[in-house]
Amino acid sequence: MGALIRWRVEIIVLAAWGTGMVWLNTQVSSLTSWLIFAGVLLVLVLVPFTRWFFFARMWCVIDRHRLRTCLKQTRIRTMNLDGALPLMLWGRPTKTGERIWMWVRAGSSGGDLEAALEYIAPACFARDARLHRVRKLSTLLAVDVIRRDPLDKTTPIDSPLAKLTSLMSGKTEGTEPITGATITPLPVPGTMPAESGSTKSRKTTVKPVESPRSSVVVNGEDLSDYID
Repeated sequence: MGALIRWRVEIIVLAAWGTGMVWLNTQVSSLTSWLIFAGVLLVLVLVPFTRWFFFARMWCVIDRHRLRTCLKQTRIRTMNLDGALPLMLWGRPTKTGERIWMWVRAGSSGGDLEAALEYIAPACFARDARLHRVRKLSTLLAVDVIRRDPLDKTTPIDSPLAKLTSLMSGKTEGTEPITGATITPLPVPGTMPAESGSTKSRKTTVKPVESPRSSVVVNGEDLSDYID
């Protein structure tokens, strides 16, 4: 039963391929059926969407087998006392790689799998491996196989706001150029600006500054504040 669960994807693909080839042989010749099969496979590889779907699912299947082999061969205890490994449930692709869901058997824990992460990454031909825990159920775990980093690119990432601004015509809020502030000079004290349209200039009277009064000191005390 365990082998059927582990090899279920390969069994389904081979069964579908065999059924399709038998049906094609009853409709057309053997050579034509092989040409049709090769053409369908070529289309799946050339179209970007189907190519990504095919290779992403293929890596999920490879990761499940490689992960089980790694947990079986690693020196860190990843199985219970009966020798049972965690049950590989399913795998799905992510933006950074694949996520493999596992069901931990009785007698083992997620800490054992976390100690084996440094062995899982090279076994799956990946750059890193991380453990994802489910808070509601401690027996359900997932191993994130990290193959790529979307932010690790040589080309800069375009901002969607820049594209939106280029499509909008006219000035919008926040797009006006920054200019210097207008500075108005203040009048000098004691002067009056000339009136517009008048040719006569006015004389300005500057009040003389009073000289400071000398202080009166008697017996070491300053009495200048008391004398007018």
